[in-house]
Amino acid sequence: MTPRSRAIVLRTREPPSPALLTAELRLAQLVREVTALDDEVKALARALLAVEARYREATGAAFEELDRAEGFLRRLRRLADLLSRLEEALRRGPRPPARAARRAPPAGEARRVRAEAPRPVPEPPPAEAAGRPAGLELKALYRRLARRLHPDLARGDEAERARRSDLMARANASYARGDLAGLELLAERVGALEPPGHFTDAERRGQLARRIGAVEAARARLAAERDRLAASEAARLRDEAARSAAAGRDLFAEARTRTEVSARALEGEVLVRLGELAEKARALARAREAARAELAARGRGRRTFDPVGEDPLVRVGRRPARPAGAAGRALARWLEAEAQSESPWAGALTVLAFLGEEADRPPPSLLEWPALAERWDALRALWPLAPELGPALCKAPRHLGVGLRLHREELWVALELTGPGLSDGVRAALGNEAVAALARRVMAALGPRERCERCAGEVYAVPLVRLSGLDEIHGLACPGCARVLRSFWRFGGRERRLEKVALGVGLVAEVRARFAGAPLAFQMLPSERGRLTARALVRRFRELCLEPNGLELPRGALLVRAGRTLLPAGARVPERARVEIVGSAGAGAEEARLAQAVRGRVKARFRPA
Repeated sequence: MTPRSRAIVLRTREPPSPALLTAELRLAQLVREVTALDDEVKALARALLAVEARYREATGAAFEELDRAEGFLRRLRRLADLLSRLEEALRRGPRPPARAARRAPPAGEARRVRAEAPRPVPEPPPAEAAGRPAGLELKALYRRLARRLHPDLARGDEAERARRSDLMARANASYARGDLAGLELLAERVGALEPPGHFTDAERRGQLARRIGAVEAARARLAAERDRLAASEAARLRDEAARSAAAGRDLFAEARTRTEVSARALEGEVLVRLGELAEKARALARAREAARAELAARGRGRRTFDPVGEDPLVRVGRRPARPAGAAGRALARWLEAEAQSESPWAGALTVLAFLGEEADRPPPSLLEWPALAERWDALRALWPLAPELGPALCKAPRHLGVGLRLHREELWVALELTGPGLSDGVRAALGNEAVAALARRVMAALGPRERCERCAGEVYAVPLVRLSGLDEIHGLACPGCARVLRSFWRFGGRERRLEKVALGVGLVAEVRARFAGAPLAFQMLPSERGRLTARALVRRFRELCLEPNGLELPRGALLVRAGRTLLPAGARVPERARVEIVGSAGAGAEEARLAQAVRGRVKARFRPA
């Protein structure tokens, strides 16, 4: 053999030691146990999740209703606490003036104190997790796993692709945590560890000992997780459902029924609590007035002490009208969509809250909760899916709530819109015909209950101003036949803002005219306005303006002029024409005298005796 010759010499590899073989067998057994335990935990978790999903599906709506009722009653309790706090503040009376604040030290002294104050010792930066492996070893093992487990290697087998995706997700999570033990355990399961020939016998035994420890720790964690799941509320629910099914019962249906009964009981308490709050608010208003009167008697003034009016949670007066902002425009869009739905009860509640805020002093049907519940029942009869008032308040949208409102000497608990600018949104939405129709329906149910002989039953009468101008006469009209059920004088106290809303949405129609230069307005229901003739307008003027003041004119002495045209007695009064009530050729000179006589007698009627 020449010096340049080479030869390959094969040497017999030393067999592994018995200790190494025992460790490898122990590791393989542990991996099998961990794999089986992992599968058991996964199956148990899936089964319990399925039970929870069934329970949520069966009882979710009932529990949501119960949560809403509990939340609404909590808000009412907070209102009760507020009323108690304000009552206590009135009982204590005004506090003595506060002492003058202590003078601040000179600037130089303040700097010296700050300089001498001990400075906080900065916390050391958090050290790396103990035992965090070197990046190269972690990265190498992760890459081997990725080459073996990547889902794209499944070659069209969807089940295998799903298995690889799950394992790859575990590898990604362990790599992100820097968990070498987790990656090694996964590699043991899929055979992605480095071949043992790269290491000596002693190095291999050290690796096996470390991996056995990691696998045993994983087994302990999985066993603890299995025991936790087996003792969980979901497992108890699963076992109880199985026992109920064996007895021929449905546990989930029974739970839903119990929850619904609890929710109904809480919703039934709502109107009771609201009535108690309203009475407490009236008592607080009386206490407030007594406290202010006592201060005035002492010479300290009525406005120097008013904890009720100064509390930020008590709304004072009405919010001024402004162009609708973003929140108002969003509410307007919602209300327009709601008004066109099959059961627009939430929109009706919104209109009720708006009407209560729009008026300086709302009518009793908006202030007294039993009366409002009665009107709500009349409204919801039109919508089969609408709930009663108590449940409706619990299910109301977020822009609706119940709060305290102060007006002069009155304090009441009323339905309200919860944010500024929302009233402007409702006001803008009233221009939509669907919203206007909903508002007409709501406002028609707010009048006093009257009996109509022509309709042979009781109705909610529509308030209107039959005459304004020279005199003011109010009335209540039947919404069915438009007949005036009651007519009366009222001096002052007229709720002009709600009257404007009623005119705007078309609940009430108005005919404007002039007599001897004086403006007149006659309100009536739209059905009557559509058939109003010149003869009927003159008859209305005589009935409301002349006869109550003892003034008479011959038949045919008054005519109606629309624009420049005198209307025949049977002609319809045009909708948008300029209307005047004028005297005929022989009675024209009497117009000014009649107008002056009406004004004088109206003043005399309300002059104190």
